[in-house]
Amino acid sequence: MYPSGYMAAAGLAAARGATTVDNNAQLDAAIDELAALRAQIARVGNNVNQIAYIYNAGGQHRPGELAYALTALGRVLARIDDAADALVKKRT
Repeated sequence: MYPSGYMAAAGLAAARGATTVDNNAQLDAAIDELAALRAQIARVGNNVNQIAYIYNAGGQHRPGELAYALTALGRVLARIDDAADALVKKRT
């Protein structure tokens, strides 16, 4: 656990009245995964925005470009579903 993560966990433990800090590696991994997914969603969104800009300007996009962006979006959404499922399973 990074020092900043430990400090956050220690602060939360103290606020809850606990005397120990739990190292929750699975939760940390899920949070890291969600952060990575946020960055991927931004990249795919940027690609879709560029395609929309070209269409709105009367231009033509490259063949397969929209299909590729939508496929990438589908993969990212599947990873989000997997990460959310993992968090739900961890919670129960």
